[in-house]
Amino acid sequence: MKPAIHRRTFVSSTMAAAASAATLGASVDARPADTRRAIPPVRSWNPKDDSFTPYFPYGWYSFGPYARVKEIAANGANTVLYAGMGKHDWQRADTLKQMDLAEELGVKIIVGLHGSVAGRVYIDRPDTHSVIPHYVNTFNDHPAMLGWQLGDEFSAEAAPRINDTVKLLRKLGSKHQTWQVHPHTWSHRDVRTLMSATDVCSYDGYTYLDGLPKFSTHASARVLAWQQGKVDLIRQAGWSGNVNVTQAVGCKCGDAPFRFPTPQEYRWNVFSAIASTGARGTMNWIYAYSGGFYADDPDRFFAFRDDTVKPVNREQQMIARAMETGYDVGQVETNLDLPTETEIPPATGPYTKFNKVGRLLLHDAKARQYYLIVTNNEATEHTLRLTLTDLPARLRSNKVHIPHEERQLQLEPAEAGRYFLNDRLPAHAVVIYVLS
Repeated sequence: MKPAIHRRTFVSSTMAAAASAATLGASVDARPADTRRAIPPVRSWNPKDDSFTPYFPYGWYSFGPYARVKEIAANGANTVLYAGMGKHDWQRADTLKQMDLAEELGVKIIVGLHGSVAGRVYIDRPDTHSVIPHYVNTFNDHPAMLGWQLGDEFSAEAAPRINDTVKLLRKLGSKHQTWQVHPHTWSHRDVRTLMSATDVCSYDGYTYLDGLPKFSTHASARVLAWQQGKVDLIRQAGWSGNVNVTQAVGCKCGDAPFRFPTPQEYRWNVFSAIASTGARGTMNWIYAYSGGFYADDPDRFFAFRDDTVKPVNREQQMIARAMETGYDVGQVETNLDLPTETEIPPATGPYTKFNKVGRLLLHDAKARQYYLIVTNNEATEHTLRLTLTDLPARLRSNKVHIPHEERQLQLEPAEAGRYFLNDRLPAHAVVIYVLS
């Protein structure tokens, strides 16, 4: 029999979200956020020809292979992270079955090594290598394999062991990217120490709590300010991703009484990170409806999964190829490229003011379409005046489609390939303009 699921241990990121008065190490930079990002994408390695291709992951965490790939694919996601692997013999064989199915369905899998596996490796002591050689032998050449996650929210003291885990994976012949996830409350210094040998940087911040109203600044503004605070760090280090591990949990965990984000909060949480902070992926924590998570009422989770997350996954599916092959093209300017006037609630950990709006232009050359993502990052309505220039391919039409709202606008063409777009943005609006 498979062992019961154990909940993840919540660390200070959860408590920082709950304690609005926490001020340790906090800082707010009032300068405008950098609008030209160079955070590299996540990359998928093909061992057959030793090649790497950009990949835009959007999907779910799971406790080992409990999240079945058919359910993940039906939810519109393309990635699942099986965390906490290596503790039980059944996990390897079960995951391999899921990988075979994932290959058929176009889903990628990240194998997350349990902390007791990744956190104890000494490269020159084979007795500490645990199941890692077996895992590399089993998964390394599988087409559905995306990467290795090294434990979960390690503290800086673990860096030597994590580095040796990376060395071991490379010695065994794996070039799949290595991942780490950090709480937003970790200092930049600690993250640099932890990430010295790791490829993909991802952050989690769960701020939607019972008792907080919709789009409370203690939830929405705080989590985006945390995410914005990572942009320069990740860009300068050259790590991939700035992957947003967003909240998809709605029950009490530890001492934190979480609620599910509303559909509007969740959609904004995903796309504000993409448009404002250069997030190159979205992974939801967590896919679990047994063993203590919604065990008495799994329909609560299914409703959130299908009614809130799935529509956003479909939108990410729409932009995925452009996120991989036509990222941050042209020149985009708006009248709202200014630091937010929102007061960021005090919080543990480094954070930075975001802009009033986030905006990102993507180009899907194969579909001959542009996707212009704009997010209103404030709680007030704004009039948007946007300018597009230096497009890599000419537009065939001045019509602008907004599929989510089933409406259309018109671009205003001007000289020298310049276009203007005017719109009204409700509070915390997310708009994906489709141009062709």
